[in-house]
Amino acid sequence: MNLARYPRLVDLLAAQYALGTLRGGARRGFQRYAERDATIRNAIDEWQRRLAPMAELAEPRMPPAAVWEAIERRLGLTAARDAARPRHVPPTPARPARPARGLFDNLAFWRGWAIGVTALAAIAVVVAVRSLLPAATAPTTAPTVAQQPEAAVSHVAVLSSKDARPVMLVAWDEAHSTMTLQPLGKVDLPAGRAMELWGIPASGHPVSLGMLPDSASGKVSAGQQKPESYEALAVSIEAPGGSPDHNAPNGPVVFTGKLLPVS
Repeated sequence: MNLARYPRLVDLLAAQYALGTLRGGARRGFQRYAERDATIRNAIDEWQRRLAPMAELAEPRMPPAAVWEAIERRLGLTAARDAARPRHVPPTPARPARPARGLFDNLAFWRGWAIGVTALAAIAVVVAVRSLLPAATAPTTAPTVAQQPEAAVSHVAVLSSKDARPVMLVAWDEAHSTMTLQPLGKVDLPAGRAMELWGIPASGHPVSLGMLPDSASGKVSAGQQKPESYEALAVSIEAPGGSPDHNAPNGPVVFTGKLLPVS
């Protein structure tokens, strides 16, 4: 099969390959195609480049001790350690049978959690990049990612609530001094209140970047602000018109997230 004849299929498979959701024989087969076809390799490289910055959004987590113990047992490290133990040292006693493990002791849960975080990050980048691609008449044959014009988005941030629930995507177009907002979850805005966006620099006080629409959707002007000046973005709940002090929120800060360059 000549995959190059189906650019939309190549684009879809390259995205799944970079994301890690293309598995088993399908992944190995697609990899063999990529080894022989530069167009497929370029599509994979382009997706990996666009998805890579979002990996920093996932905070490191330490799996429970039971997960490491299960890995050691599967790899035979426990038996090897006992065999290497001096004879005068008694072997590690067998652990008593444990009741069924809960969700957070389950290796499959942590593997699924990692995949979920990666998928969320990937979706955020795809939405950000594709939402600001220059408008054009749709071609007869959809181009691959590698053939598409460079996205206008320069920085992105996924803003999450205090319970780590993704709520809002901010895609910053530095070239046009605009920010595009995309809701990722329900935004609970109290009646008679408004949301204000803040830039958080590495040092110094927060800087107000303006008021946000109640729907957390649409475009807002970035004015003269540059995304390189800030490490993170935050949203506070304020009275209509915003905080009286443009150097600090007056109301509670409800959403925060790192601001990362797309490339």
